[in-house]
Amino acid sequence: MTSHLPRITYGVFSTGILLLTAAVIADENVSEQAVTNKPNLASELPLQQSAQQLVIFDQTINFNLPANWKLAHSEQQATMFSAEFVPANQELQTWSSMVCVQGFKGVAEDIEPEVFLQTMANVYLESCQGDMVFESLPSEPLNGHETATAIIGCTKMPNSHLKSIDNTNAYEANHGLGEIGHYTAVKGKSDLYLIHKSVRGDNFTQANPPLKSQNYREFLSSITPLSVQ
Repeated sequence: MTSHLPRITYGVFSTGILLLTAAVIADENVSEQAVTNKPNLASELPLQQSAQQLVIFDQTINFNLPANWKLAHSEQQATMFSAEFVPANQELQTWSSMVCVQGFKGVAEDIEPEVFLQTMANVYLESCQGDMVFESLPSEPLNGHETATAIIGCTKMPNSHLKSIDNTNAYEANHGLGEIGHYTAVKGKSDLYLIHKSVRGDNFTQANPPLKSQNYREFLSSITPLSVQ
């Protein structure tokens, strides 16, 4: 980390995702970011997928989604962008699977990807009502960009998408579900990017989480390969 790190503020976003954003953007207007879908032939892929391309600030993020997923929410501020995708038959407030892509403008020199994920896990822990899961994974450069990857989860995590859902769902959500995901932080040319896939469902134990180093590649197969251009 550099001496500029104190100017960065941290907060919790949606599923417990850490938002890294400059304090000066708090009053900026929110607008939709375009998402370009590029369907692939199902016969060419082991799983039906659609290729996604997001232009975020100065770079383009390429990834895949299962073909029956949709964009549930996106927003852009002056120095922060996020897009959340869920299965077509689910809503943002009650998702069981999610893919989220985020961008943080101009902070690549302020914090290293590994430190970003560690700090994110600390904030995630503050919301966790059960036991925390954090497993750092081996990382490889992505198109020449430095990365850090980790599995982050909580055995009992409250639903942070409680708006616009009925009292029954809100009651169940407040009692928490098990939540876990694979997170990749990418140090771009000047911006930092976060790509993650998460699942939420029955509570699990810290000793036996549904996602671990032995099966994360299979877990990610529906959204890979990833690239940053």
